[in-house]
Amino acid sequence: MSRKIKRSNLFSKDLNSLLYAYGDSATPTQQTTQCLDELVSAYLVDICTSAMNTAQNSQRNKVKLDDFKFALRNDPIKLARAEELISTNKLITEAKKQFSETDNQSLKRFRTNNDNEDDGDDENDNESDEEKHNSKPSKQSSKNKKQK
Repeated sequence: MSRKIKRSNLFSKDLNSLLYAYGDSATPTQQTTQCLDELVSAYLVDICTSAMNTAQNSQRNKVKLDDFKFALRNDPIKLARAEELISTNKLITEAKKQFSETDNQSLKRFRTNNDNEDDGDDENDNESDEEKHNSKPSKQSSKNKKQK
């Protein structure tokens, strides 16, 4: 195990929900949550340290996903779950990329269509405004005639 970690309760909310899902009370004791939080934190530190050692043995300063896979190689269940999460993350990233590209293309089409429509509408709007402007004085002049 790793060295002593400060008590930070990083995962307390998640652990409370997880404990409840596995049959504990809705509000588990503080000691239970702290104990599990320390265990989870220590485990994550150990995995990250192992991945960092793997990267340093490969003469790299950056840790890659393969280093984490190598650290998890002795536990096939965790390795399979990590690979599943990595592939799911790739799918989500690709879907977001395709969605944003499609969204940008449709936005460009929408803008060009509106620009074309606005150009034609502006001329018609100007003519109708002029007609309205020309018709107003005649109405006013007829009203003035009636008043006189």
